[in-house]
Parts: sequence; structure tokens; C-alpha cells
Amino acid sequence: MSYISALGYIGLSVRNLDAWVAFAENILGLSCHTRADGSIDVRCDSYAWRIRLIQGEEDDLVFAGWEVAGPEQLRLLAEHLQNQNVEVRWASASHAEDRGALELFSFTDCEGLQLEAFCGPLQLTEKPFASPHGVAFKTGSQGLGHIVLTAKDIKAQENFYRSILGFRVSDYINTEVIPGRPITLSFMRCNARHHSLALAPVPLPKRLVHFMLEVTDVDAVGRAMYRATDAGHHLSFTLGRHSNDEMLSFYVLSPSGFDIEYGWGGLAVDEDEWHIRTHRKNSAWGHRFQRPPRAQAPAE
Repeated sequence: MSYISALGYIGLSVRNLDAWVAFAENILGLSCHTRADGSIDVRCDSYAWRIRLIQGEEDDLVFAGWEVAGPEQLRLLAEHLQNQNVEVRWASASHAEDRGALELFSFTDCEGLQLEAFCGPLQLTEKPFASPHGVAFKTGSQGLGHIVLTAKDIKAQENFYRSILGFRVSDYINTEVIPGRPITLSFMRCNARHHSLALAPVPLPKRLVHFMLEVTDVDAVGRAMYRATDAGHHLSFTLGRHSNDEMLSFYVLSPSGFDIEYGWGGLAVDEDEWHIRTHRKNSAWGHRFQRPPRAQAPAE
């Protein structure tokens, strides 16, 4: 049983806040708001924030927040984790408020990533989200989108998220995302979104391979892709449609050196009919890998 209902938010430690704000607003169509401590809250819907940009050297994911339905479910999840010998650290009221949550606790996965479970996310309905490019994002019960994490020990990581946190495996892909490098990717869900989490056994220096944002209009994908190319941003993977979740998307290199998948049309899983599948191709068509024309360091 899983008490987790959705990916609520992510925290990124980035070296160049200005580059990220410009990228988030001008390319992705998100809205950015500077906090008193200098960090940046990024919005894509009625939630007070979905992505927090923090000044730092990592240029990587530093925490991920997973939403549960309410305080009772949060306590049941904490008890379950403690029974599995996972250390639970309850946040102070001020820290929970800082996260825009009613209540919150943190813990770590088996590779050291800080995870947060929370309930009661703050809504800014009095300040409706307004995209600089009129983009509407698909969130709601499916949460922010998805994250793909590198995994040094993919079996241990999958066991943690599946057996301890209650995620459900949607499918596997045995493929070569980059030609000549065969890997098996694991895709896991906690709601109707095909996957809110994927694990990739790739030897990358960062925890985060990419995060995905889904829009509600297919034309928004094309517009964002051309905004990115016109502004000189590198597309790591061209436009294509994935084989498993059927997402029509492209991948653009972020100022921190990891990718953002920008997509439309992801399928919703019917729990009564779904069964685990295996694919041998990452995509039905497209998504051609493109090496940067030169080694690109994160923007400074």
C-alpha cells in the first residue's frame, strides 16, 4: 500500500539563478518569484511553488517532496517507514511553513537523496498562475510531472521505492538511449500518471537525469521547442513520442547541465487493467540523441 499520491515539488541547487529564471520563464513558460532569502520559487499551477531554485554549487536535485492526502496518511507513512528502519525527521512548524506545507517530515532513499513527505500544500488561488507564454501545465492529481534519477544500485533503489514507499512498476525499457550504451530503465507510478519516477543505471555525475513537465496543448510543445532553438539552447533529444507512456516531447539542456523533458499527451494508467510490460525501444519514433556541438559546462 502506498500513502504517497503525487510528486509535489523538487528543490534544485543551481550555480546561476539568473540564467535559470530566464530559462524557466522565457523557454519553459513558468513563473518565478524571488523569496526573502534569495532563493526562487517557480510556479506552474495554483500551488505556491513546484520548483525551488537555491544558490549552490551542485547544479543538481537536492530534495524531492512527495504529497500525501492528509495528516492521518502522513503519520501512517511515518510509522511504516520507521517499521522498515528508515529514519524519519519531522520538520518544525516554521520549516513546514517555509515549504508551504501543513505538516512535513524528511528521510533519505538508499542512495542518499533527501525525500520529503508532506500534506496540505499551500494554494495561491488569490494569485492565479500566469505563464509568460500562456502555457497551461497538466498537474492536479498527477502532480508536478516526473523525475528520472541515476541509480548506482538500481535493484536496491527499485526495491526501496517499490517495497518500502509503495510505488508500482509500470514497465521496463531495455534499450540504448545513447547508441552503444545498453541499459534497463525502470518506470514507477504513484497515481494515474504513467510514471512519476524512473530509475536509470547510468554513470552520470548528477543525481538528476531529467525532470518532465507536461502541457495541456500539443502546440505548446512546438512553441517551446522553437523558443529554445531560437534562443540557442541545445536539444539533447529531438521531438519524438515515447514507446511506453506515449508522451510527445523534446528534451532541452538546462543551465545546470541536466535535461528537461517538455511534453504532451502522456497516457493515464487504468489500475484495473494495467500490467507490467517490457519495451526494447525508448521511443516509437524520434527522440534522436544530439551531442552538444562542444562540451557545454553549466551556465555561470
